[in-house]
Amino acid sequence: MRMHISTEKIQQTMCLEEEIKHKIMSNEVKPGDLVLVKNSSIEKSADRKMKPRYLGPMVVIQQYRGGAFLLAELDGSIWINKVAAFRVVPYLAHMQIKFSTRIQEALDTTPEWLERQHDTDENLPGTSIEDLEEIHTAEASKDSD
Repeated sequence: MRMHISTEKIQQTMCLEEEIKHKIMSNEVKPGDLVLVKNSSIEKSADRKMKPRYLGPMVVIQQYRGGAFLLAELDGSIWINKVAAFRVVPYLAHMQIKFSTRIQEALDTTPEWLERQHDTDENLPGTSIEDLEEIHTAEASKDSD
């Protein structure tokens, strides 16, 4: 009885896959591919009609085990946060795009190098809230003088 039910389930699954084969899209993205990132910050805003729906193009540096991506902009700056897989859409370029040397170095490196790069980016002035408060108070004191 159980064997009969499981074979029916497998057959139904195969029929469903065959019926919707033209609808299933596999967005397999590899390191070095160009992608667009869905701009989810505008979804709740009232004037979202005039804002860009996608950011990019970006370059995929690494894909993590959970499916999230580490991306870099075309100038070589690496995004600090991971990007969820559902926000990433493949980008079809009309012409060949040359990557900067920093992106090429990031593509040829190990995850340990990327972690070190991320740590050094956090140590730059202006990246923490305390640094921003210091900058703001310094600008305010200049304005009052």
